[in-house]
Amino acid sequence: MRDQLRVLRHGLFVQWRVFRGLHTWRTWTFAWLSRLLVQACFYALIGRMLGSQEQVDYLLIGNLVAIMAIDATVVVLLAVGERQSGTLALMVAAPATHLTAYLGKGLVHLGSGVAASTIAFLALPPLFGVALPWPWAGFVPLMILVVGVACYCYGTCVAAFVLGFPSARWVALNLSYLVLMTFTGVNVPTSFWPDWVRALTSVLPMTHGLAAIRSFVAGGPLPGVFADLALELAVGAGWIAVAALGFDRMVTRGRRDGTIEFAS
Repeated sequence: MRDQLRVLRHGLFVQWRVFRGLHTWRTWTFAWLSRLLVQACFYALIGRMLGSQEQVDYLLIGNLVAIMAIDATVVVLLAVGERQSGTLALMVAAPATHLTAYLGKGLVHLGSGVAASTIAFLALPPLFGVALPWPWAGFVPLMILVVGVACYCYGTCVAAFVLGFPSARWVALNLSYLVLMTFTGVNVPTSFWPDWVRALTSVLPMTHGLAAIRSFVAGGPLPGVFADLALELAVGAGWIAVAALGFDRMVTRGRRDGTIEFAS
């Protein structure tokens, strides 16, 4: 366990240095964060055009949480980047599991997503007349973190399978978070979809976590909120288990046929 945590910590430190090389506080705030805020405002304005404050509330809250999912699924690009730069083999040789070595590299993006979603949650609702149950609304960022962890596990799972198809990385990234925005209740209720689609969405991250946040903001019963958050964590655990199997399969095959260092 000590080696696992050490590798996780060093992976986080390395990626933090890379992240700082890509972003200053100005570029993160005025380029990345502002883009996400505008996206959330776009959907909220659709609700306003429909003349329904209820629709404004629904669309804004859903898209505030979805901001986090966009950042969390960026982890899909990191795995392919390691393979293309020739460092994937070094990560596999780390004194920890393959998945641990990789997980630490993406935690910076998870933190960025949670920070962006929290800032949006604090800044945008007053602009659109969305009532929040202060001071209890201060617990919503913790719920966003739970949803973010589940989405990060989901993105890691997608990354484990995209490693074998590096040219599909951008398609996989866009599809991974667009699927979440479409089917998990961000813009339309999950009840809109046929029963078989709803069954599939129940194993997607954000479905249960977003339902918990909506219920909490609306003053719903706390046992139901905690139950949904527990389901969200269970879904995340399922995705990370599949990710572990996917990474192990990729590493085993790469060692067998000597392709682990290849970029394609």
